[in-house]
Amino acid sequence: MNFEGQGRETEDVQLQDAQVDAALRNFRESVHAWSGQEFGRARVIRRSRWDAMSRVIARPAMVWAMASTLACALLVVSVGVPVSVHHERQVVADRQAALDRERAMQAEAAKQQAAPAMSDDELLSHVDSDIAQAAPDAMEPLASLMSETAAK
Repeated sequence: MNFEGQGRETEDVQLQDAQVDAALRNFRESVHAWSGQEFGRARVIRRSRWDAMSRVIARPAMVWAMASTLACALLVVSVGVPVSVHHERQVVADRQAALDRERAMQAEAAKQQAAPAMSDDELLSHVDSDIAQAAPDAMEPLASLMSETAAK
């Protein structure tokens, strides 16, 4: 090997080193560009079913609190709804009874207004006939039995 051959060999090595450096630089730049593009992209993260199950198992106090809250809500609904329905029916029944009483009072007032007033002579003759009875109306059946036994 002579000096000229050694110089040419070093130039070839330097050329090869420059090519390798350029290839590595291009590769590094493309990797950086690719990773920048990938990290800038939006991703959807999906959780597995087992992740939720592990959270439930890991936090029993939270599960107990949720279950007791749901039980309380169920109790309030199961008691509150029938009570409110019953109360609503009572209110409707009370209103209906009040309307019926009002109609009855209006009918009685109309009946009293429509009935002709008795004159003084008619009222006096009615009182005389009540006083002239041998027995009051309530005792009439007993008085009729006594009169039949006395006649025998």
